[in-house]
Amino acid sequence: MTGMSRRERLRFWLDRTYRQARAHLPELGLSGLVTAGELVVLLQDELRQHAMDALLAVLPHPLLALPLALLVPVLAGLGVHATRGRARPEAPPPPVGGHAPLPERVEPLIGRADKVREAVERAHEGGFVVVQGATGAGTSALAVQAAWELAPEESRQRYVDVRGPDRDQPEPPLSVAQRVLRALGRRPGSILDPMDAAPLVAEALTRKRRVLLVDNVSHWGQVSWLPRVPGSYVLVAGELTGEPPQHVKPVQVGPLSPGDAETLLAAHIRDGRAEREPQALRPLAEACVCGPAEIVRLGRWLARNPGVPLAALVDDLNRLPVPEKLGFVLQHSVQGLGPAAKRLFVLLAGLPIAEVDHRAAAALLGVPAADDAIGELAERGLVENVRMTRVRVTGAFRDSGAADVTAWRRLVEHFAVQAGTYAAGLPDAPGAAAWFAAEDRVLLQVLAREQPVRKTARALGRIGEALETWFALEQRHEDRLRAADLLARAAGELRDERVLAAAELRQATILLTLGDPERARRHFNRAAAASGKVEAWPPELHLAHATILLASGDEYTAVESALVQYGQALPHGDLTGHAIRLIHVGALHMRRAQPLDGGQARRLYADARAVLYEAQDLAARSGDERARAHAEELLGLAHWHLDHPFEAEEHWKESERLYRRSADDLGRARCQVQRATARVAEAAAAPERAAELEREAAALLREAEPRLPQVGLTSALARLHLAGVCREEAAEHREAGLAALAPWDGIAEPRQVAEIRERLEALKT
Repeated sequence: MTGMSRRERLRFWLDRTYRQARAHLPELGLSGLVTAGELVVLLQDELRQHAMDALLAVLPHPLLALPLALLVPVLAGLGVHATRGRARPEAPPPPVGGHAPLPERVEPLIGRADKVREAVERAHEGGFVVVQGATGAGTSALAVQAAWELAPEESRQRYVDVRGPDRDQPEPPLSVAQRVLRALGRRPGSILDPMDAAPLVAEALTRKRRVLLVDNVSHWGQVSWLPRVPGSYVLVAGELTGEPPQHVKPVQVGPLSPGDAETLLAAHIRDGRAEREPQALRPLAEACVCGPAEIVRLGRWLARNPGVPLAALVDDLNRLPVPEKLGFVLQHSVQGLGPAAKRLFVLLAGLPIAEVDHRAAAALLGVPAADDAIGELAERGLVENVRMTRVRVTGAFRDSGAADVTAWRRLVEHFAVQAGTYAAGLPDAPGAAAWFAAEDRVLLQVLAREQPVRKTARALGRIGEALETWFALEQRHEDRLRAADLLARAAGELRDERVLAAAELRQATILLTLGDPERARRHFNRAAAASGKVEAWPPELHLAHATILLASGDEYTAVESALVQYGQALPHGDLTGHAIRLIHVGALHMRRAQPLDGGQARRLYADARAVLYEAQDLAARSGDERARAHAEELLGLAHWHLDHPFEAEEHWKESERLYRRSADDLGRARCQVQRATARVAEAAAAPERAAELEREAAALLREAEPRLPQVGLTSALARLHLAGVCREEAAEHREAGLAALAPWDGIAEPRQVAEIRERLEALKT
């Protein structure tokens, strides 16, 4: 059904060549004339694909084709390399950001007036409505119509389409919650569980007279966390498999009645055939199972083919078995497609991802723009435009395509350029965050391809680097780990050691941030093995080595050696890098001081303070706020150990402010735990103020705890203090604290870890 003949492929090739030449005409040759050399640049892929066939056809002996077969790709490649050396890819235009209003209403919505009325009435009664129906039954159209009646002003509308880019798996509940929060203007990275989003949704909607429509929901578990919100309306639409709660009674959307189905079909045929042959409408509607989507598709096909009598189509249908009747209608939708539209349809249907934006569709085709082809497919009901400028193949056709290695390589390169450009503009460039919000799941799917295509490793590496920037900004640490893991798997398959080392090192760094040094060490070892000799290690690998040694034991000499190697590997003039090195030196001084007493310990803490002030100055000169925040955090610790509590509090407050500005929730939480630790110590030293100080400590700890990872030293310390200031919950916090120390089970423990473990275990008595 979707194959292309040689003639169609030639037409498509000529059409694409013309579009490419027209798009590049102003930049090619004198006065826009295309020279022979520049034509080679434009046709590099075509030359590689078609040169051998053409040469073998015209030369008298196959052996004579060998020299040319070798020269053509080489010359084309040299020309491309020279041209690309002079030209740089332009930044893509920024997409429109902000919250999405409701889609346009379907006018008229035939046969659904009573269901729309039912949905609106239930919204007025309880504020929460579920519209449930099979794909193609018009469920979304009905929910959109009801939402427009509830909130006619676009300023009050919030629309979320939760269909994801994975063809086989629906969006997980956490991803759905993140989409909803982003549509409501809330940061999605602050939640670790969908239920964490419920109070944020309530805060954004309560008494705001808004309507939130969550569309294309696959199963109830995706939205079971959504709250009822007084003063606003929440609508959920989709198939919604599974059992909803007893208090929810869905508005059921089924097939149209036969009369309404005939009316809808006649409305789309748009000529006199429906009036001349009314007896043919009923069997045609029944062949579409009275489903609105199929009726619209058939009606549009008939409108494009005015010479087809309805009775003749009915006769053809009657000769087919029942299971094949719907397929007969679908096949007619593909007939008559232009070569570009047909080629795009084949490529889209064969993609391992369910949807792409219009620019990515053009990259698949290898043309500057694909809007005409997309419009032709959409008009026939073969693709759907979702979330404004995104396109996906209609469900009935999802397995109708074929994989194309060259097109996939073009798509990966396109995403790499886009992702790198937008990542460079985060967080302030207009449209950068909006682009990643729409594309991050698609990029993960690109990384997750089971059999990565050759020569895409470097492009995948750029995608992985961009995703790391985006997910770190949103504090989505599990997604950071997933992206790095997928990139490592792809790089291993493609045997690209450089990309593999970067991906493994990224996983080690993230795990260190999340407080799991033992797992971080395993990924570090893989990164080191892929990087070759120690002399060839990049600076980040030396830094990770020092950090792992510092976090997992007391090997101070080895830490010093790693930090020296890190400093030697840094580029000349890297102020941020040297600031980070000094921060680690300060941390090492304080670790050495911990088991000591008296003047020796104070000297080490004073040395740490001096080094950290120098690091603070370098970080300020480099403009790196996260490095400044880390220096301030450790300065607070140094001042605390030197018995300067006022200065310690000021440094922690400044560190918290800087972490907030750089969107580092983990850093903020660490500072709050340090401040709470100081309050607990003050309470022990001043019994007359103990109750007040413990209340302050509890408030700080409760604010910090949701942002901390499940494991790690800071998490264990927070649980230890919570057990002390919230005594009725002591047993729960004790168990959570011991669980947070799980990364050190069975291995050598630093002194800090051992002390916290002993104090947590002592709580049992």
